[in-house]
Amino acid sequence: MKAKQTNDVKSGGNVLAKSMIFSLGLVLLFTLTTNLLPQMEGEAPVEQEVDLGSLTIESFVALGESLFTGKGTCSLCHNDLGRAPDILGFNMVEIAIEHLNDERYKGNATDAESYLHESLVDPGIYVVKGFGKKGSNDTISPMPAIHKPPVELSDIEINAVIAYLQAKDGNDVTVSLPAKVSATAVPSVEPTTPAGTVEEIITRYGCRACHKIAGSGGELGPGLEQVDTRLSPGKIRQSIIDPDVEITEGFSAGIMPGNFAEQMRVKELEMLVTFLAGTEVAGSEKPVKTSSTNARVTGNEAEKAIAQFGCQACHIISGSGGKLGPSLENVGARLDVDQIRQSIIEPNVVITEGFPSGVMPPNFAEQMSDAQLDALVNFLAEQKGG
Repeated sequence: MKAKQTNDVKSGGNVLAKSMIFSLGLVLLFTLTTNLLPQMEGEAPVEQEVDLGSLTIESFVALGESLFTGKGTCSLCHNDLGRAPDILGFNMVEIAIEHLNDERYKGNATDAESYLHESLVDPGIYVVKGFGKKGSNDTISPMPAIHKPPVELSDIEINAVIAYLQAKDGNDVTVSLPAKVSATAVPSVEPTTPAGTVEEIITRYGCRACHKIAGSGGELGPGLEQVDTRLSPGKIRQSIIDPDVEITEGFSAGIMPGNFAEQMRVKELEMLVTFLAGTEVAGSEKPVKTSSTNARVTGNEAEKAIAQFGCQACHIISGSGGKLGPSLENVGARLDVDQIRQSIIEPNVVITEGFPSGVMPPNFAEQMSDAQLDALVNFLAEQKGG
């Protein structure tokens, strides 16, 4: 009897010990997981503060370098991987003069500084041979205008980048230091509030600059349309936190910044992971696909054309879309049917004020059937605003 009691006590002690070890393991696991996630719950990232009173050429150049590798996302493409000219490997002042003297150059710049500025805000004016969009014969640049979404550098920030590009090879900096300006011209230093929807997260952190999501986006990174069929939620989270651990076949390491997730709050990261994993996000809207707008176009040939040819990647139509091209919400009030048709068939004949030429492919309409073109033209002619 005593032996049995002794064995029971030992058995109970073993169970208790195992339970304690298991509990301790869980605590360690949760602690490790928490430490792996970016701890940004307090303050969202803010713009760099520019103290105009103490600004020097040296600090202005340093600001430009940080923008080149950070907010400007220039180094994502302009590196030695061959996706765009390796700016860091060239003397950009000499290159600028060379391009100005090229017969293919059609811009208005007169010196290296104005050329560099022009190449940032209107990159389609001169496309380096071999680096244009596929099928454009180097007439269309894949680079977005850096003063527009998703990058949106201010005038001061653009000049800082130019100063860096001049100074990095020992050239004189010809960009003038910014004088005292109104508060609205200086990058904001107010903390931003957390993103409330997945679409806001995708827009705020420029995901579509490299990835195709919900019908639109770039091709520098793998498409995320059906990433949930390839990766588990854990793998999706890892690919954001530590993007170079596993690289999708056909893509290169080093494109996505290693500190990308550190810019997000934990809540934003989890909302993005949950969406990409194919799960509904509580209290949040999913991104609006460029292939679906609202009831005004659902179910007709115009809606299908808008979806198939990605019109909303550049234009706002029926409440959603990009801003690389003019809004088409009230295009019917500005242009008649023939003018709308011409703007699709020959997009560079008449350019809307405030927008650059060469953005819309000149062969865009050639990809459509006559029925699709007619449906799209007639739909747009009906858009006359409120």
